Amino acid sequence: MSATSVDATGETVDRRLPLILVTGFLGAGKTTLLLRWLSESPATGLRVGIVMNEFGADSVDGQLLRRPGLPIRQVDGGCVCCAPDSELDRACRELVRSGECDYVVLETSGLADPDSVIDVLTDPDLVTEVRLQAVVTVVDASWFSRPGDGSGDAIGERVLARRQVEFAHVVALSRCDLLTPEEVQAVEESMRAWNPAAQFVRLPFGLPEVGALLKRPPAEFAEEASSEAAKVHLHAGYRSLTWRFPVPVFRKEFADFLCGLDPRQVVRAKGFVRFRETPGKVFVFQKVWGHVLVEEFPAKPDPETFGVLIGPDLDVERHRERIRRVIGTARLGLGIVGTAS
Repeated sequence: MSATSVDATGETVDRRLPLILVTGFLGAGKTTLLLRWLSESPATGLRVGIVMNEFGADSVDGQLLRRPGLPIRQVDGGCVCCAPDSELDRACRELVRSGECDYVVLETSGLADPDSVIDVLTDPDLVTEVRLQAVVTVVDASWFSRPGDGSGDAIGERVLARRQVEFAHVVALSRCDLLTPEEVQAVEESMRAWNPAAQFVRLPFGLPEVGALLKRPPAEFAEEASSEAAKVHLHAGYRSLTWRFPVPVFRKEFADFLCGLDPRQVVRAKGFVRFRETPGKVFVFQKVWGHVLVEEFPAKPDPETFGVLIGPDLDVERHRERIRRVIGTARLGLGIVGTAS
């Protein structure tokens, strides 16, 4: 496939499918940004395809985004910056050759080093079919404005967050409604010191415009002088735990479990759950930086109920035992004899 062709007027036309790379640390609001783009996509007249990557074994965000007619591809093999290059290559090529979309959005795991992802996207074998149009980095302004809260590996997290900002063409500051204007301004000034050339957008008030991103000149990146060893792989110290809910659980007991998660071990928790008190309904749950959200999930078909925990030095067996107790209590309440798996 040729990357360019000449139209009837003699102008050279770039035939490659444009790709917008969305990065940002765990829980920054990347999927929320994508949901807002999807709600506005019909007005653009352009069809979008999504490439998803999550650190855990199952994709919660993929379920949140799924809807009829939306082509989604999943990158397996762990965090996209360390997954086999062929996985990302495969996902992008499938969307290009499907003819189902006019541009692609790649949402990385919150632990992905953008440098490594960009290396794959600009590989000579892929660059003939996909052009990296822009990098959008989402930063949780409320988290960044309050350092040293005891959550996770604060130093390592901020090193990676800085890397994600440094590679961005657009920095979207999320949860600005939780801060004072002065606090938001202070966060933005810190980000500008890292990347003075980036455009800044404040969420939820503003929104990076897809149309403007697609009209801009394709992204250009200088050759990296750093070695592969110098690249950030924060997730080397991170672990994830995925589990299934075989039965609906008690809401209060599950809420106590979520609220009791140690933020030094669990940076992110998310998934889908059913409660005994509300039969027939599915709820999506999330916890990030100590903030818990549980709300009804209205989409159909109903997703499989499962959960994911992600964090530095996560004690998998300890948390698995706590989950077993929550599920075991629900089994006993339903009169089911047996051990939770």
